[in-house]
Amino acid sequence: MSRPPFSSLLCLAAGQHGIVTTRQLSEHGFTRDRIARFVAAGVLARVIDGAYRVASHPDDELARCVAVSIARPGLTVSGPTAARLWGFRRIPRDRLVHVTAKPHSQPARAEWVRTYRTALIGGSDIVHRPDEIRLTTPARTAVDMVRYTSPSAVISMIEQGLDRDWFDEETLRSVAKGTATPGRPFARQFLELLDDRLAGGAAGSDWETIVGNCLRDRGISGLVRQYPLVVPGYGRLRFDLAIPERRWALEIDAHPSHHSLEGAARDKFRDRCCAEIDWMVQRIGEPDLRYRFDPTLDSIMRSLDHRPRVM
Repeated sequence: MSRPPFSSLLCLAAGQHGIVTTRQLSEHGFTRDRIARFVAAGVLARVIDGAYRVASHPDDELARCVAVSIARPGLTVSGPTAARLWGFRRIPRDRLVHVTAKPHSQPARAEWVRTYRTALIGGSDIVHRPDEIRLTTPARTAVDMVRYTSPSAVISMIEQGLDRDWFDEETLRSVAKGTATPGRPFARQFLELLDDRLAGGAAGSDWETIVGNCLRDRGISGLVRQYPLVVPGYGRLRFDLAIPERRWALEIDAHPSHHSLEGAARDKFRDRCCAEIDWMVQRIGEPDLRYRFDPTLDSIMRSLDHRPRVM
C-alpha cells in the first residue's frame, strides 16, 4: 500500500495551524527515525509529546491549542485561552494555554500549559472547531472566567455574549448551576453577577456596561439598558441607558461613527426629536470616558438631581 505524498501532509498541517500528530506522520510513512531527522533538520519542531509543528508555520497560540486538542483527547481549551479564541473583550494576555481535564486524564507537559481538573465538564460544554481545536462553549467560558479575572470584566463578557447572541441568560444560568458545587464557589459568584444585571437589553459596548454599573453604584435607580422608544418624526430607537420614569437617557458615543459630520448631525436631529416629547438626552464621548470619567459622572448626577419624575 503506497503512502500518501508529503504534499498531502503539508495540506493537512495547513488546516491545523501547522500541527501534525505522531499518528498522522506515521500514516504518511514517517518512522521515529525519520521524524527525528526532520526535527534535526529544522523541518519539524516538537510542540508536546505526540504533536509536531511544521516549522514554516508560526509557534503561536492557535498552533499550541491544536496540539493539545489533537494529541490529548482528554483536554479541552478553556479559561482565558478559550475566551481569547471566542473574541471576548478584557481578557488577559498571559501567553498560556489553559485547559480543562477530567481528574485522571493524561496531562500535556509543557511550561505553557495550565490544567484545571474537574469531572463537571461534558459534551454540551465543548465545541469542536474545523481546525481541530476543542474548546469550551462561550457560556461555559464565561462562567469559568470568574476564576481568572475581575467581576467587572466578567460582567462585560456576559453583556458582550448576550449582545452577540453567543448565549442567552437561561443558558448561562443552566451552565453555572451545573458547576455550582460546594467546592466551586466561582459558579455561585457568577450567578450573583448574572442576577445583578441592569434591566433591559444587553449592553452594546464595554463602556456602556461600565457607566451603567457605576451610575447604579452611585445610587441611581430605575436604570434600563437599551431602552426602546418610538419618537414622532424620527421612528424607532434604543437608548444606551435610560430612566423611563424621568424621561432621561444617556448615550455612550465612543464609536467613531458619532465623530463624523454626518454622525453628529444625525445625533443632533435625533436628540431634537426626543426633546419635543420631553425626553432629555445626554451624551458622553470617549475623551470624557478616558480622561475625566469621575467628573463626567458627577456632572450626570447633578443633571439628574434636577430632573423630576414625569411618568
